[in-house]
Amino acid sequence: MGLGLEHGASDLARRIAMDWVDEAREGEHWLRIGELELAELRAVLEERGVVLPASLVEANSALLLLESGVALTVAGLARDEPSTRDVGLRLLKHISERVVPEAEAFTRRARYSSAVESEASLIARERLDFERRRWEYDALEGLCDVLDQGAEVDAEVVQAYRVTAAEMALDGSLWQLKPSIEHGWLSPTQIARRHLGVTPQRVGQVITLLGLRDSKIHSKAVLNKAVGRERAVVSHLYSPAAVGLIERELRSRGYRRVE
Repeated sequence: MGLGLEHGASDLARRIAMDWVDEAREGEHWLRIGELELAELRAVLEERGVVLPASLVEANSALLLLESGVALTVAGLARDEPSTRDVGLRLLKHISERVVPEAEAFTRRARYSSAVESEASLIARERLDFERRRWEYDALEGLCDVLDQGAEVDAEVVQAYRVTAAEMALDGSLWQLKPSIEHGWLSPTQIARRHLGVTPQRVGQVITLLGLRDSKIHSKAVLNKAVGRERAVVSHLYSPAAVGLIERELRSRGYRRVE
């Protein structure tokens, strides 16, 4: 809005909030809209199809001038200095010719918009979100197929990517849906923690040596959230009998269990 001030609306906001602080009281003449509130306001306006000006899109905060503040602003501009006397009149003209008609038109549209139109808008947004998730799923699944054919990436990594693709498609976290595990089933990391100087990688070597990794009876694949990451990964748990075999092999190698 070209008011004729050196820095436009930002100059006017400074005068209201600072220069006229004794007269212009927050809550009575004007309101400050903080960053979070402004973000919520932008989201609501965009949802209703309102095209936002660049200044509002880029702003971190905003000053909302109330009706009582308009009169105070016009009077303050008239007495400040000769160069700003006409600014108040331009402000009133802008409000009467642009702001008020647009506000009334917006109110009429909101009042008479039917529930069917609102429902149609919601369906359209949900459809766009669905198409976005389907595209992401197809892209990641296609990548997984290529990785499977190349056989250059560990199969468990590819499985984790497929889980991520499924989560994109369903818009949910699959790792939270894992079934309850019977007592005594442990992961390589948990087994390693029970022994001095043993790493999960060392436990994995023992598991491979004993042929337990692909066991249908003593090995169970589950989904877990990767530490420090948002994606899910496939990990394996081993039965109490398998844990006993693994720990016996570790003892034979000189590793002592922590009691």
